[in-house]
Amino acid sequence: MVKREFEALQLTLSENIRRLRRQQGLSQERLALEAGVDRTLVSKIERVIANPTLEILVKLAVILDVPVSRLLKD
Repeated sequence: MVKREFEALQLTLSENIRRLRRQQGLSQERLALEAGVDRTLVSKIERVIANPTLEILVKLAVILDVPVSRLLKD
């Protein structure tokens, strides 16, 4: 049960980051540069291959101009 909820949350997070990034006209490379991470990490987060640390999650939310909670909501 917990695993299923975790996987659903991962998917929601990845979809929200991708959608918001595209809405703002940001490439993965630009988002990564502003967050101080490698572009491949952004790609992996969007493909649900990697999980961001809390610090990176906060950075992404700030760059995307949304509260962290928005990244985690359906």
